[in-house]
Amino acid sequence: MIANYVEEAIKELERNPKYHDEINKLASAHVLTMDVDEEETFDACGAKFTSDGKLAIVFGANRLGSNTGDAFWHKNLEKGISLAPTTDTLSFYARKGIREDYEPDIADVQSDLKDILHKDITLHPHFEEVYEKLKQTKDGTDFDQYLGAFILNYFRGLASTLKWRKFDSDDMLQEALNEAMEKGEVHFRILDTVEGSSGEAAIEDGILYLQTSPDKWGSNIDDISNNIMDLL
Repeated sequence: MIANYVEEAIKELERNPKYHDEINKLASAHVLTMDVDEEETFDACGAKFTSDGKLAIVFGANRLGSNTGDAFWHKNLEKGISLAPTTDTLSFYARKGIREDYEPDIADVQSDLKDILHKDITLHPHFEEVYEKLKQTKDGTDFDQYLGAFILNYFRGLASTLKWRKFDSDDMLQEALNEAMEKGEVHFRILDTVEGSSGEAAIEDGILYLQTSPDKWGSNIDDISNNIMDLL
């Protein structure tokens, strides 16, 4: 029976190499063990990381031998990694969302903004600061899973609004905005309170800010820069 757990766990690890770096970091002792899932974190079985750097196959007190292939099923691995002791500022799900949802597409957004404004624009998502601010009010929710996707879409919303306002075809609008945001930077941030249904754009010291508040996080994302004309 124990051999079945181990054999199935090895198969799942081979199927999911994308988790290897996280696992090696958390299971620094490179020891595989088994234990009872006393906290009942998983249904039948799952994966946990101990404080002394071991990777454990855990099973329910009354579920030994049940669904032995599920211990390192990718969803259980992710859950185990997310609950592991760590010094990282960002949670596993936040890092995963940034890697999978933000990084593959952000270059296209930068390219769109360059095409619209005829100027290189640097985007600053400030993931760690945003995460820490949201965690103060949203800890225990799944906000971290959407960190990458939402911030990407806030930046996309800016590009869409600029096109809607005809910045891509109006030289005067381009010049006015480029002068206002002379540093060519767009930063995303979370403030305690903001105007608008989703947030707002603001320009300070030559930088364009897209800003929202914890209570408006994720709401009407595309509208965050609807007030852009008021800033010129």
